[in-house]
Amino acid sequence: MQDCLFVDTPFNMTTHKLAAGQYTVTINGLVIHYTIRSTGVALPPLIVHPPPWGCGVEIYYAVFERLESQYTLIYPQPRGNSSSQKPDDPAQMSSRHIVDDLDQFRQHLGLEKISVLGHSSGGTIALGYAIAYPDKVDKLVLLDTDLLGYTRKDKSFFEEVTSIQSSPGVSVTNDAEFKAFVVKILPLYFAHPENGGPERFEQAWSSTSASLWAYGSYYGADKSEAWKWDQLSELGNVQARRTLVLVGKQDRCCGPEVSEAVAQGVKGSQLVVIDDCGHFPWAEGGEEFWTVLEGFLIG
Repeated sequence: MQDCLFVDTPFNMTTHKLAAGQYTVTINGLVIHYTIRSTGVALPPLIVHPPPWGCGVEIYYAVFERLESQYTLIYPQPRGNSSSQKPDDPAQMSSRHIVDDLDQFRQHLGLEKISVLGHSSGGTIALGYAIAYPDKVDKLVLLDTDLLGYTRKDKSFFEEVTSIQSSPGVSVTNDAEFKAFVVKILPLYFAHPENGGPERFEQAWSSTSASLWAYGSYYGADKSEAWKWDQLSELGNVQARRTLVLVGKQDRCCGPEVSEAVAQGVKGSQLVVIDDCGHFPWAEGGEEFWTVLEGFLIG
């Protein structure tokens, strides 16, 4: 990895590194954008790391808005995502590279330790950080997380996605088509799509683009021999003071079997499975989700 060069450029002209606003910083030779959201002063920081496959971070702002009175929420835009700079080599989009970026980002913020929350493949990054930098994590929150090195028993979700992609008239060759395809398969992510969850997600995502390049580069890098990472075999490295592993029981994308493997490997972790809930626990888990999450963060 390259040495880190920090160039803090706040869009809102404040120099306080934990003040609300939008910022850029140069990390490992790439310009990374990040957003800080909070309604209070000197609240404890919580990094919310989005999936790095090109869906954007903005969809999570409204999701975790209710935490802004209790925490300073820090949302990095991973390399190659949204307005953050792409590496010249797509192979440098691997989870290992993004985890290394996160540690340089921690140093930039002046934090000795971090609490980090990740959802889906954002959980892959949060978990990877706790594996690679075990003494730098206080609280770890993994929501419907993925796990590198784990072989799924239930592959029906991916088989159905492939079937839909192979259907007549379906094309995924550019960003617009890619986003349209993700919208098309959204019902598969919900336990009860008939309750309007896919439509609400699509509306929340309407102002954000999707990146086919980031998707192909991220998953391609993680599958390459050079950057393949067997996180499953390294779960014993995690030393976070507290770890929450929460998953929807009907999640077919990153289902309970994945979270159970994580919880089994991370000593002292708390596993919570919410019934009648798919891949987005805040959308279908109701107050049970918030009771568990907020209770964990307070402890």
